Amino acid sequence: MAEAQAASGRTQRLGTIFGRFGLASFSSAIVSVSHLLVQLFSIHHLATTGIGVLAFLLVIIQFGYSLSNALVSTPYTIAVNQGEDVDRAAHGFFFPVNLLLSLSQGLICAAIAWTTASPQAALVFGLAGTLSLIRWFGRSNAYAHHAPMQAARSDIAYAATILIGLLVAMRTGADLTGIGTMLVAASLAGLLPFGSPYLRRHVAMSPLAALRAYRPVWKEQSAWTLVGVLSTEATSNAHSYAVTLLAGPTAFAPIAVGMLFFRPVNVCITALTQLERPRMTRAVARGDHQGAIQSERIFMGALVFLWLGTCVVAAAALYFFPGLILKPTLDHELVITAVALCALLSLVQCVQTPMSVMTQARKAFRPLAAQSLRSCGIGVAAVTLLTLLVAPVFSIAGVVLSQLVMMLGIWQLDRSWRRSQAEG
Repeated sequence: MAEAQAASGRTQRLGTIFGRFGLASFSSAIVSVSHLLVQLFSIHHLATTGIGVLAFLLVIIQFGYSLSNALVSTPYTIAVNQGEDVDRAAHGFFFPVNLLLSLSQGLICAAIAWTTASPQAALVFGLAGTLSLIRWFGRSNAYAHHAPMQAARSDIAYAATILIGLLVAMRTGADLTGIGTMLVAASLAGLLPFGSPYLRRHVAMSPLAALRAYRPVWKEQSAWTLVGVLSTEATSNAHSYAVTLLAGPTAFAPIAVGMLFFRPVNVCITALTQLERPRMTRAVARGDHQGAIQSERIFMGALVFLWLGTCVVAAAALYFFPGLILKPTLDHELVITAVALCALLSLVQCVQTPMSVMTQARKAFRPLAAQSLRSCGIGVAAVTLLTLLVAPVFSIAGVVLSQLVMMLGIWQLDRSWRRSQAEG
């Protein structure tokens, strides 16, 4: 009887865990699958240079998500989850700040597309860059207020629009500008679940007034998280920038294909971070340190489970259906090497991320930034040397090295905090 009750309890716990991560993982996964299909479409319909340009622009948009997390999403989530009696209306200044950030990313994407592609591509990717961050903060806002279904509806609308666009493009054809137009339409569709009140909050306060209200947040949190994000970005995507700038978009194409397989893991890491950060923050604020630690462990287990599934799919695709992924102009051995290195990099990120989120929940932004800066120096040097001295694909190994240094540093911070809580 006791064994049956224990088994029933374990089953219920597993059901709770799968329910907790299932919705966020599913909605993020379908967005990732839609991006995967976009890049597969580009591999078969764009020149090799176009494949590299699209991959690089998607890296920039992904970087915008990291900036949003550092400057608005993370501080906003922490602010509204400090207690049950928090006045959520008092944090409206985050929305105009998000708008300024979104417009800045749009200009950067437009400039990159202008110099590497065409004015038409610059227009659509400028809009895509802007709208992607407005939608991203909408997801963060939904998770911060414990409304994951709203974020899931946004993801589903986004992915469905891309799928419809690809079905049309398979009949009519599409160039880089057409792919950018799909991303714009998808972002607009993804904004619909948040409603017009969400959009109006972005213009409810003047930019100057919003920046004045944001200043204390900048001093306490965002300045340090920005340092961490910039150094982490310089580390984790150093191979993207180094290879594109030093060897050109064509040399980046095999790396882009390798990254393609593990983009679902990256998307799920980011989405589940948005889901778990409010939970960890609220647990730490209540003094429930064991609850926060348990959340961290479950988070890490879920990410490693996703990583294992992605590895199985990648291996099966390369072994049984190589023609679906690869085109004759790509070096198959280089692509397989890139996939293997990207798998190792992804595993390190799956282990590191929950510890990093816990450190942010404890508001230990400054030591986290210090660890990130240390790994950044190692990563940039290693990636640059590998790009210049060996085949550009091995630049990923430099990123793996730097991420290992970062992971060990955060693990030391996490272990020190757990020891202090146990002693207390």
